Amino acid sequence: MLSFKTIPIAKVFNTPRPQNPSPADEVASNDDLLIEILIHLPVKSLLQFKSVSKRWLSLITSPHLSNRRYPYPCTPSGLFLRPLCGNPFNHHILEEEFIPIDNRGNLTSAPFGACSYFPDLSSVRILDSCNGLLCCSSSSRVECEENYHVYNPTTKQFITLPEPGQGVQRNIDCLSLAFDPSKSTDLVYRECFQIEIYSSETRRWRKSVELFNAGYAQFDNGVYWNGAINWISSWGYWWYFNIDHDRLGTMPMQPHCDERFKRPFRYFGKSHDHLHLVEIYFMTQFDVYEMKRDYSEWFVKYRVDLEGVVSAFPEMILNHFDPLDLESYAFSILSLVRGERDEESFLVLHTPGKVLRYNIADKTFKKLCDVGPHCCFAENLEVKSSLRYAWFDAFQYIESLLCV
Repeated sequence: MLSFKTIPIAKVFNTPRPQNPSPADEVASNDDLLIEILIHLPVKSLLQFKSVSKRWLSLITSPHLSNRRYPYPCTPSGLFLRPLCGNPFNHHILEEEFIPIDNRGNLTSAPFGACSYFPDLSSVRILDSCNGLLCCSSSSRVECEENYHVYNPTTKQFITLPEPGQGVQRNIDCLSLAFDPSKSTDLVYRECFQIEIYSSETRRWRKSVELFNAGYAQFDNGVYWNGAINWISSWGYWWYFNIDHDRLGTMPMQPHCDERFKRPFRYFGKSHDHLHLVEIYFMTQFDVYEMKRDYSEWFVKYRVDLEGVVSAFPEMILNHFDPLDLESYAFSILSLVRGERDEESFLVLHTPGKVLRYNIADKTFKKLCDVGPHCCFAENLEVKSSLRYAWFDAFQYIESLLCV
């Protein structure tokens, strides 16, 4: 687990003010007034203004400006997507794999282009996202070994992490990013019975006192929420690891689940500091569950009906249609985004050839973009899948000026 802490604002010594200061001098000498102006500027301008002076750099990268500009919890403005199948370690972060999802229209393309900012790498793969930061893995063109990085796509800054375990090669089961803009950032990884945490404050790994013997549980696709990394599993227990208290615990499973069968999860993620889960049994009509903060139970937050979407896009109905078949409809949930009001909450859906934005309250929808089928290669045969992405292949983009 990785943890990153925001950088405190540097102390600024005021220079002597002129006897008859101009309005520009008044603004330049007043940090509060200057920050009030800076929070309304586009990110591109802020990144350029960082080079004006050390004082401006300190103001722009300060937690105070970041908290004013991006009040927590943050709302994503786009999604990074990676292919559902194929070789996951032969994949670059490319501009066409970014989809704007907000209604403001301010962001029309990816916040970065090709991955030239990672030096001497043959492949880069997104592993996790959290409140504006990405955790990525990469392989070197020269040494062909796996490395891990924390990357801010807004500022194009990244750090490469030291190997856990004092440089000893480890078998990492999962790697999760934990970043709370109001506190710090951590990175957590699990190996067999051991959890280790990397802190951005100390720049070191430390071993958790908790031993982790979870049998056949799954530990990929962890979600940071409520101060903990949370995992669900199709077969075993559902776990969470609280970072601050170094404590491992179990969370209740979704109501009405039958442990004899593999559970068909369609979505597990966080939005506006709420943890959500979707498990579909009855095709296009389903419930969105939310976890209580004390981990006491899941409760139904939203009820979704996609019949209107199916009517508009009949290609969602598969050729082998069977009313009792859970896979009779081709769609995946890429993200759930909570609005400030419930009527503003929406789903990002992937249907054959399209990505849609679906309003949960009024059941309206619109197309965000077209996507082609994804090609997989197995035993020299090309197989086309109607859905290119699943929920665990979508990573939220949130603007952040945090220095990593």
